[in-house]
Amino acid sequence: MRELKIGTSWVRGVVGDALTPELIVNFACAFGTWCDGETVVVGRDTRRSSAMLHAAVVSGLLSTGCEVVDLGVIPTPVVSFAVRELGASGEYRLPAAITMFVGTH
Repeated sequence: MRELKIGTSWVRGVVGDALTPELIVNFACAFGTWCDGETVVVGRDTRRSSAMLHAAVVSGLLSTGCEVVDLGVIPTPVVSFAVRELGASGEYRLPAAITMFVGTH
């Protein structure tokens, strides 16, 4: 098994090896709890694993009562822009590294 890499605002790993949907649901639940169930913006890229990881993130966030604004497939900078424009509590960007940031509201 390859190693999972965890930074202050991101997680990296080989999808299906160290990086599993179950793990991503757990990270999303923790992030949603930390955001206290407020609005979180989610965006993703076109990689094959993106749809699966996206479903895991949305499931975890919804389970904590977060309102999820799903931007679908979108360039990374637009996700951060949407957080500021919408006054959201945070964002999730999928992949290459799964990135979680707290908004600036």
